[in-house]
Amino acid sequence: MAYFETSGIEIAGICAAVPDQRVPVTNFAERFGEEAVKRFTAGTGISQIYQALPDQTAGDLVFAAAKELFEKTGVSPEKIGTMVFVTQSPDYRRPSTACVLQGRLGLPTDCACMEIALGCSGFIYGLQTALSLMSTGDSEYGLVLIGETASKLAGPDDRSIVMMYGDAGAAVLLRKGGESSVKTLLMTDGTRFRSIILPAGGFRDMYPERTSFLCKDGNYRTLYDIYMDGADVMAFTITDVKETISAFLEKTGTSPEDYDAVFLHQANGFILKQLIRRLKFPKDRVPLTVDRFGNTGGVSVPLTICDAFGGAEHTETLRALMSGFGIGLSWGVSSAVVSAGCVYPVITTADWFKEGRLVPGSY
Repeated sequence: MAYFETSGIEIAGICAAVPDQRVPVTNFAERFGEEAVKRFTAGTGISQIYQALPDQTAGDLVFAAAKELFEKTGVSPEKIGTMVFVTQSPDYRRPSTACVLQGRLGLPTDCACMEIALGCSGFIYGLQTALSLMSTGDSEYGLVLIGETASKLAGPDDRSIVMMYGDAGAAVLLRKGGESSVKTLLMTDGTRFRSIILPAGGFRDMYPERTSFLCKDGNYRTLYDIYMDGADVMAFTITDVKETISAFLEKTGTSPEDYDAVFLHQANGFILKQLIRRLKFPKDRVPLTVDRFGNTGGVSVPLTICDAFGGAEHTETLRALMSGFGIGLSWGVSSAVVSAGCVYPVITTADWFKEGRLVPGSY
């Protein structure tokens, strides 16, 4: 069992950002028909998403969230000694976007920066990675950044995905001190890597033809479009994920009633309802944001925290249970104490890194 406990490092701030482009799913009625859109919303609960602007990247969204975090907490970027960036939507194939963000944010050169290519489980993995690095190092402050622009990977005619994937970024500040303890359980099953996959563009198949073909689920895609086997993912969530969360509760000697809030990856409304019911979580303690932000991948956990508890009116301490699950297949569960006074409202941004756009003759 890949179980971890980290003490003496607390979550000292959380910010999240979405693009300044709200897209109601009714906008897709002309393409798919009003009845298809109604069925989609009824099944998934999603009524709108936020899509990145043409030039916006995951790096831009987490940059905005991190800048807001530094401003709200008053912590200088120069104090950050560890930074982990989680994404499957990097700005470039090379170099790592983590390095680009180190420069853009003004983090010190003696800051350890790294990137993790994980999706829906990414926040849980990224948080534990940063905690592990800090617990064995001398960093007083750490930063977990996570961002996705998965909407750019959806086939325009894929009604199962194009209305589902939203874009977002988040930044989480970690600080040494206090009695805080974070507990985490991590899991992986790569035998099911085909369940959610984008085949083209990697070094296995860099430049295949962009011919559209009919998939088994009745949607047309190219190899450059992300594919998800909905039945496999549903079965995985209500069995493997449910069992892992149950195992985590048993391992930590806790029950659903011991947590003030449960933050689940916002896959879709139907899956979440099934998971909540099977785990017997109190519904009023499981905030949902999938209806307004869609499926934002690994960002959905910190995004939901900010949406539910961001703002001065929430000052109590939260005993939080968090779980991310999906592409890989990869999943994890974590518990932590979060001061809601350090959680800030979701912001919107239209900014992008103009100096990052390289054209012939510019280098």
